[in-house]
Amino acid sequence: MEIINKFLDLEVLLSPTVYEKLKNFNESEISNLIEKIGEFKKYNDAFILLDEKFLEIFLQKDLNEIIYEYKDFDFIFYYTGEEEKVEEPEEGEEEIEEKIKEEVEKIEFIKKEQKEQFIKKSDEDVEEKLKQLISKEEKKEDFNAERAKRYENITKIRESVSSRIKWIAKDIDAIIEIYDDSDVSGKSTCTGTIEDFVKYFRDRFERLKIFIERKAQRKGYPLKDIKKMKGQKDIFVVGIVSDVDTARNGSLIVRIEDTEDELTLILPKEKIDTGQLPDDILLDEVIGAIGVVSKSGSSIYVDEIIRPVFPPKEPRRIDEEIYMAFLSDIHVGSKEFLHKEFEKFVRFLNGDVDNELEEKVVSRLKYICIAGDLVDGVGVYPGQEEDLYEIDVIEQYKEIAMYLEQIPEHISIIISPGNHDAVRPAEPQPKLPDKITKLFNRDNIYFVGNPCVLNIHGFDTLLYHGRSFDDLVGQIRTANYENPVTIMRELIKRRLLCPTYGGRCPIAPEHKDYLVIDRDIDILHTGHIHINGYGIYRGVVMVNSGTFQEQTDFQKRMGISPTPAIVPIINLAKVGEKGHYLEWDRGVLEVRY
Repeated sequence: MEIINKFLDLEVLLSPTVYEKLKNFNESEISNLIEKIGEFKKYNDAFILLDEKFLEIFLQKDLNEIIYEYKDFDFIFYYTGEEEKVEEPEEGEEEIEEKIKEEVEKIEFIKKEQKEQFIKKSDEDVEEKLKQLISKEEKKEDFNAERAKRYENITKIRESVSSRIKWIAKDIDAIIEIYDDSDVSGKSTCTGTIEDFVKYFRDRFERLKIFIERKAQRKGYPLKDIKKMKGQKDIFVVGIVSDVDTARNGSLIVRIEDTEDELTLILPKEKIDTGQLPDDILLDEVIGAIGVVSKSGSSIYVDEIIRPVFPPKEPRRIDEEIYMAFLSDIHVGSKEFLHKEFEKFVRFLNGDVDNELEEKVVSRLKYICIAGDLVDGVGVYPGQEEDLYEIDVIEQYKEIAMYLEQIPEHISIIISPGNHDAVRPAEPQPKLPDKITKLFNRDNIYFVGNPCVLNIHGFDTLLYHGRSFDDLVGQIRTANYENPVTIMRELIKRRLLCPTYGGRCPIAPEHKDYLVIDRDIDILHTGHIHINGYGIYRGVVMVNSGTFQEQTDFQKRMGISPTPAIVPIINLAKVGEKGHYLEWDRGVLEVRY
């Protein structure tokens, strides 16, 4: 019907055979044919019945040739079967004229019927679209009313709490220093070229090599020199892992590279079985090795593997008793967002307490760190809109901003992004863009990238969302989701937040590897997996904050059981001592360690 109407607009009627043929034409071919006939009708504007003969003429012949041959052609006589139109009346002319009149009336009738059918169908389409539009507007009005009510309730949280707490933290100055060299925000160099990858891995190698050589207390030999040291013992090398394989006898075959050459490391099975050597060497991590060079000079039989792990130390403490809380994966906008529990936590921060312990902690709570996924986002995964109560990502951020505005101003809030936030998915991620941050109309909120290291009241604190956890759990036998510190320890061992390139965690090849941990941090704060975890490893406090999102369908399918609405809180004056670690658990504050 659409094809017929396009030709009717030119006063061209299609024969049934031609109509069937044209249905197999593509849109471009139809447009070209209509344009050609339209040009012809500037010279002969007679009503045309496009049959097979004239279809071929318009398709095969040049336009100028058609105009020359048919500009004076009488299509009416052609339709009635007459071969020639004569100037003088002949016998039977009245009958011919009557027949022509009948044919013209028939054509006009067909044209009228087709147009009426088209108009009727168009009216039906318009009516259906109008119904859909009205329904959409009604839903939009309901949606806007729900949103307005939600916002109104949020803005009343603070005023609904009647508290006589003496806010000790209010009289303590916030001390926050962002280490700019740890944050990619405003400094991205990635263009996706081969040169980017070369510079990225070279930077990783050179920086981690320093820590490995420092631990070994000597310089590593260049790999190109090893072939000259056949049979020598106690040879020390450093390289980035390019391949890992297992020999038939169970030994590990590890290929490493430096900036000039490559070398094979052989880790004997018996030394792996006794724990002398690790069984969890990952692609793209940087390691040191000490061992005996083979007789051929092409490999080293390894006696010891050296990693750039942090040196052991006592956990840092300060004299002033203040508290720091840790959040992540709030997921505002998701239908599974636990808004009642989150509102309860905000009320707690405003002094809605039930006992002396809660009053003491909230009165001295000075900092909140948020390690990504403030909102659920839009378009993060296929079909996500079905899981959202708020499908506008800006409104999602507006809502979380309103929640944070209800928190007392003397509490400083540090925010870094995650994979659900409105930044690039590849790590390192820059801080949230200005169009988002301007929604947070508070001076006590600091925005940083992912990852980023800050000094918070004397504690070098690394915020990292934790997307690499999805890769590490599948690569390291001892790492598991249920106990997040089993994953976090592996990051500290390697001084790398995402060791392997090309996994589930996308990495942007910046000229500097921002995923290298080159400071001896005091606190490592992560999130992402929605499961709380806490521990201390080599003096580094490891906190994996949980979530404020109920178990999702995806997590059910994966067998992941989140620990929602549990907020870790640390007493910075007693880190590592009894009573230093607490958890706010759905409205109840308890000491855990």
